[in-house]
Amino acid sequence: MMHRDTGAVDEFEELCSIPALKVQRLRMRNKSRAGKLTAPGAESLVTPLSGSLTLTIEGGETLQLAEKDVCYLPKGAAFSVEAHGAADVLWAQAPADKVYPAYVKRFSEIKPVVSGSDTYRRHIYTAIGEKDPANRFIVGFVEGDEGNWTSFPPHRHDGKPEVYVYYGMGKRFGIQVVAGQEDRAYVVREGDAVLFERGYHPNVATPGVGMKFAWIISADPKERNLAVELHPEYKDMPMGQTHLTTK
Repeated sequence: MMHRDTGAVDEFEELCSIPALKVQRLRMRNKSRAGKLTAPGAESLVTPLSGSLTLTIEGGETLQLAEKDVCYLPKGAAFSVEAHGAADVLWAQAPADKVYPAYVKRFSEIKPVVSGSDTYRRHIYTAIGEKDPANRFIVGFVEGDEGNWTSFPPHRHDGKPEVYVYYGMGKRFGIQVVAGQEDRAYVVREGDAVLFERGYHPNVATPGVGMKFAWIISADPKERNLAVELHPEYKDMPMGQTHLTTK
């Protein structure tokens, strides 16, 4: 499911919406504050893909978020955000049963995994991992080398929907592949998003730019992990370091 960036400013733009996962973006330019935000029955995460902001939880803490810091919010939490200048803010929601305390994962404190080799080398930053408290979320960022493939060798995790939201690519582009029963390819640029509910999903950048994207997984609580199935034709490709568990 492809979402082409509409360029919306100062209003929420829906990037994907399925029962297991909803993701919106707010480009804050003329409007510096958004309040009375809540997701009844769902846990939330908030991250500024660019810029910085202050997030205030109703009746609770005030948190400072720098670029690509990830804030986890418990089921049903009400909050507001105030931008310090221009900011592009992602807000993701996933169904929740348990209530966990709010916390922030600082991008500056995440040690990246340098994965792949040669033509598919990239840096992987896992912000909310399997061991972090959450009902469904597993979240991070990938920043690929110029002209390289990422999410390679191709892998799939059917039943664990995931969205890629591309950033930091300017007007240059890459190609997002979705392979399975039906093979598809999308030209993607900064601001676009692609949702995967099933299938292998590698991507490749054009020369002069690297693929950069936030990835957000919503997994059933009983299968909240990074176990994946590699494409059988690419199982012999060296992975190097990885954040994934392969079947």
